[in-house]
Amino acid sequence: MAIFIAGVSVRVSVMGDGWSPVGYEGSLYVFDSAECIWVKYPLEKVIRLVADTHDGSSHCARSGDYFGIANHALMLATDDAFFAEAPIGLATPGGFYLIKDDQILVEPLSATHRQRVKIYVTPEPVETPMFNTFLHETFQSATPEEELQQIVLVQEIAGGIMTGSMYRFQKAGHFYDPFGRAGKGTLDKMFRAMVPPSFVTAVSPFNFDKEYYLASLAGARLNVVGELPENKAIPAAAFKTVIGGDLLTGRHPNHRPISFKNEAAHLFMSNHFITTSDHSEAFFIRFLLVEFPNSRIKLGLPQDAGLADRIIKEELAGIAYWALIGAKRLLAQGKFSSSIVHDRLMELWRRSTNSLEEFIHDGCERGSDYSVRRAEFYQAYKSWCNDNGRRPFSKGKVKDLLEYNIALGINHTSLDGYEIFRGVRITSMTTFDLNC
Repeated sequence: MAIFIAGVSVRVSVMGDGWSPVGYEGSLYVFDSAECIWVKYPLEKVIRLVADTHDGSSHCARSGDYFGIANHALMLATDDAFFAEAPIGLATPGGFYLIKDDQILVEPLSATHRQRVKIYVTPEPVETPMFNTFLHETFQSATPEEELQQIVLVQEIAGGIMTGSMYRFQKAGHFYDPFGRAGKGTLDKMFRAMVPPSFVTAVSPFNFDKEYYLASLAGARLNVVGELPENKAIPAAAFKTVIGGDLLTGRHPNHRPISFKNEAAHLFMSNHFITTSDHSEAFFIRFLLVEFPNSRIKLGLPQDAGLADRIIKEELAGIAYWALIGAKRLLAQGKFSSSIVHDRLMELWRRSTNSLEEFIHDGCERGSDYSVRRAEFYQAYKSWCNDNGRRPFSKGKVKDLLEYNIALGINHTSLDGYEIFRGVRITSMTTFDLNC
């Protein structure tokens, strides 16, 4: 790459195969004709190139000159749509696996595919007996439907991660393992094997409100975090901004701020639900919950520390093809597949963080024919909170929480001059002090 300077103006020369460098999210990307992918040149590398090539030339004598010229070159080359409009697929040594019209097509990899990430295994439709056994032992359930649905969802998550398409659905995966040693670490290693290490980050969602951590997500394909704090509330607004595809601003130390949109798949693993003070549908809808119910510790089974490495070594090509099938299904559906385990865990999580939902679960029944006066409902709720050591929401907050939680099916309306909640009733077996 060459940068030509005339005064303070800059021109970026055309690269091999006739492709010019492209500026994107604060970095310069150059097409590597040997690998057939676009390689990132961070701003600091461009600055060094300017210094090495033009030090001592007119208008290029101080560090500030190098920085200014590199920034000008980046500005001239910037095209925010170039990579955002890249076809969805996977760059491999065997070509580009394009997912289009519910098909997987294989094409010779070229600059026109606009790929920045390339895995170094070629997907093949081969048997994966060790991987299949691992999935069964990990997700087996007394309810066969639960096992199948969880494996289908995990397959789609794997495909979304590997092809870089998961961020489009504005979801984050949450692998929940209440006991430990249930397989989530093994699956994590396999997912990491599908993404080059330089495109993997470990930025906790509890740091999404900090600009230095946020900048680390720019250009990443997978952000995976293994441990999360239990007694600290997540910065929900920042989390929703990242996962929701909003424009973000981050900054690397000693560099100017950069603006970008999240393109990373996010995967969080813990043995507890995330603590949150945000009870809105907009927060909870961002998560895909996967349960790892078969703890080897709980079952008294021996550990196999080398299992993930053996599976990756012998079956990664087949696992990559399995993930491609998941990505194809995800894109064809336009959404992740449903899971009764996800629904059950979501209900449990929401109750654990919300005294109102826990009260409804413990002391009420829901149904389209039920109704209760608003005042009676609130007094019963306050009494329940007092009996259970929970802090009640205000009367207005209760109304908002019920109206905005579509899944509960409870609506606020009026009947015979009284405000009522339709879709719920207080159970007859439940007694509360309504004078509290």
